[in-house]
Amino acid sequence: MTAKSAPTPRNTPAEPTDKLLHQFVGYNMKRAYMQIQDDMSETLAPLGLRIGTFSALAVVMGSPGISQTQLSQMLNIKRSGVVVVVDELERASVLERAPVEGDRRAYSLVVTPAGKRLWQKAEKAVQAHEAALFSGLNAQEVLTLQDLLGRAARSAGRQRRENSS
Repeated sequence: MTAKSAPTPRNTPAEPTDKLLHQFVGYNMKRAYMQIQDDMSETLAPLGLRIGTFSALAVVMGSPGISQTQLSQMLNIKRSGVVVVVDELERASVLERAPVEGDRRAYSLVVTPAGKRLWQKAEKAVQAHEAALFSGLNAQEVLTLQDLLGRAARSAGRQRRENSS
């Protein structure tokens, strides 16, 4: 029987680094999003909203009468996840489900007057949140960033669709 030898000690860096990951756009986007998401969650919490409920409220505000299926597609979440979000907003008297004429299984979603008031508060809070987070960018740079992120999302979506077909 041979005895196991002890592992050879290795030099460890004085300070761990993720510098090799910084070459990847996706990694940099993830790091930025994690910062934004944490701050956004703190911004929305006093209003009784989460990022998911805020997003759903925004889509229904902009698309009154949207179906739950359309909402799930728009937010890119499973239909069962949308049901949970809509249930939460309905319990808070922010959204209402209305039957769709001719389809007993479908519901259209509408924002209540209380939901409209909540949206106005949330929209202002998130605008302030973004103004603070992106204060190091000028207005044109913010527009450029929005444009680039939109184009990147469309490009990635197209690539995923092509790869899955």
